[in-house]
Amino acid sequence: MPVAKLDKQQVVGALKATQSNDPDVLFARKEELLAETRRLKLLGIVPIVTGIIMTLTIIGAFVGIPVMIFGFWVRGRLKGNIKVADETYADFVNALRPATPPGGGASPVARAY
Repeated sequence: MPVAKLDKQQVVGALKATQSNDPDVLFARKEELLAETRRLKLLGIVPIVTGIIMTLTIIGAFVGIPVMIFGFWVRGRLKGNIKVADETYADFVNALRPATPPGGGASPVARAY
């Protein structure tokens, strides 16, 4: 399979492997996880453009249309991977935060004034 599907458990596992609760460290790990996906997203345009050029000729359309479909499929899969990673990261970081800040719910900034 040219593009592996990223699922929620893989992202959670990668975030837990950092052994940190710091949102910046977790964000860096998520970005590291998606670095290749973002590079491949641009590569998904190549089959689309190639398919469009091949489809201009009738003979090339037999190959060009499947190549275009493959390009759209690759881009869709990569966008889905990015969406899963972003949503899982947001859920993971929100689960680490306490429901109310310490001190009865008032933020420290509000008490300073």
